Amino acid sequence: MLKQRTAGALASVPDRFSQHVGPISMKDRESLSLNDVVTYLSKEIADRQQTLREELARGYQEMAAFNLNMAEEMLMIETEAEHALLRQVSGV
Repeated sequence: MLKQRTAGALASVPDRFSQHVGPISMKDRESLSLNDVVTYLSKEIADRQQTLREELARGYQEMAAFNLNMAEEMLMIETEAEHALLRQVSGV
């Protein structure tokens, strides 16, 4: 039922959204179906999400060595502080 009602619906894409729909002529923009706009924007969102995931993964990989180094240094400092505390508590 919904499909029948929206089959002939056209989407008028405002100028401010034309950057998201891509470079299309005014004539083509006025004749886009709502399905075309939704499909195009869905693909754009999926592409942007994939790019973001790749950038985040690359960032985590680049920071891995730094984070490991910091954790090792902090472990040594924490161990040294624990030993110092035990010496103070035990009176040695």
